[in-house]
Amino acid sequence: MGDGTGSNGKKVRLSGGTSAESAPVTTNLIGVAAYPPEPRPSQGAGSSEAVGPVARSSRSTVGEVLLEVERLGVEFITRNRVVRAVSDVSLSLRAGETLALIGESGSGKTVTALAIMGIVPSPPGVVRSEGIRFRDHDLERLTARERRRVRGEEIAMIFQDPLTALNPVFTVAHQIGEMFRAHRGLGRRPARRLAIELMDRVGIPDPHRRADHYPHQFSGGMRQRVMIAMALALEPRVLIADEPTTALDVTVQAQIMELLADLQAENRMGLILITHDLGVVASVADRIHLMYAGQVVESGPASGFYASPAHPYARGLLASVPRLRGPDLRLEPIRGSPPNLMEAMTGCPFSPRCPHTVDRCRTDVPRLRSIDGYAGLVACHRVEEFRA
Repeated sequence: MGDGTGSNGKKVRLSGGTSAESAPVTTNLIGVAAYPPEPRPSQGAGSSEAVGPVARSSRSTVGEVLLEVERLGVEFITRNRVVRAVSDVSLSLRAGETLALIGESGSGKTVTALAIMGIVPSPPGVVRSEGIRFRDHDLERLTARERRRVRGEEIAMIFQDPLTALNPVFTVAHQIGEMFRAHRGLGRRPARRLAIELMDRVGIPDPHRRADHYPHQFSGGMRQRVMIAMALALEPRVLIADEPTTALDVTVQAQIMELLADLQAENRMGLILITHDLGVVASVADRIHLMYAGQVVESGPASGFYASPAHPYARGLLASVPRLRGPDLRLEPIRGSPPNLMEAMTGCPFSPRCPHTVDRCRTDVPRLRSIDGYAGLVACHRVEEFRA
């Protein structure tokens, strides 16, 4: 591997090949690969044995604050209705840290990421916040040109479906190389060379031959690696990975997460992982934001979330995960369905499905707050009662 230098003098560093294809795989109790295998911390009441080790949170070191989002809201305005996809979401991300956004489909995770990237379609989307700051820059105050420069160079995103995110009429080397042509001013040949080096770095075999292949000629796992190569081409400080392991088999899931962890360690990159796979989150996350109906209902360290979840929704999610041991192996699903965001909501959005609902829950919206004996924040009126 070598270094490429763009017209602005910034080096593009590419290290040696990866061993992801041949790395030994260990799995947790639900068959989700966990890297590295570590003993479980002691568990408290209400814990779930099904999720596997929290591998990173006890040993990760984090650095400067890279990204701060304050009171983010996203609405989609149609002719007849307003859809409040995200409401009052705040988060921060430090260098070297992994923050997981989890929750059911439709909870606002992807829309939150698109708003941070500045690519929510407008119209019909409207983004409001008290600030989206990357290091010293308020992203919402940047011009469209300045925002595009930040997007890709400093903040990058791996999209959920690589087959639709990649252009079917261009080769993968052309699409990866476009990052260097557009942002570094490189010519076609040096951009292609760096693209091939990136393909090798993310574990695509025989990259020189496969560089001229089209996205449909790759498997799902290989297409995901192409997306990772594009996202990491310019060595961004923040990476948003939206469902990077969806529809992949367990072995490929493990390889993708191992690859992201290696690249994160090399570059001290902050990672926002969007997923509904609690097993993957347990293996890699430092902190967790649990979202429901466009709101964060629980936020805190991953170790505390799995050891003793606080919000009834968090407890319900962990109770619905398959178990391989214990006195009762039956699943305990969360009754009902998520609310329709096109309809006005009053009170706690989880109250129609919550077993602890009282009249106050139906009328008053709970705010994120701290509680005794828990390191995170919880949006629940009665959390102290059922956790006592």
